[in-house]
Amino acid sequence: MSDLVQTVKDMYAAFGRGDIDGIMRHVADDVSWEAEGPAELVFTGIRNGKQETLRFFEGIAQEHRDPKLEMTEFVASGNSVAAFGRYEATLKSGRRVDSPVGHLFEFRDGKVARYVNLLNTAAFVEGTPARAGA
Repeated sequence: MSDLVQTVKDMYAAFGRGDIDGIMRHVADDVSWEAEGPAELVFTGIRNGKQETLRFFEGIAQEHRDPKLEMTEFVASGNSVAAFGRYEATLKSGRRVDSPVGHLFEFRDGKVARYVNLLNTAAFVEGTPARAGA
């Protein structure tokens, strides 16, 4: 297994423990952290740098209870690792959401310089309190 794949797996293990510092130690100071999605989901958006990236994790903590991330496939090519799996969480509305996810990690000098998160944001929007009551 490549060292970069192991680094990504270590980052997922840290996420599972709620160890955000354990994730951030693998992230470049000038990282581009991208989670495309509508503004009503506070964890989405494009963030630049470590400080802004922390808001991604704050958004997840704010909106999701009992998150479960299970990544099952890893593909490494050059300085990039793609990972695929599923993410589940209970939203503030009480609705449980289960979505396929794809993540891309691009490394520079052993640190994540770019991260891209793809998931079914429509399922999360449908589960927001404003929509769940509609």
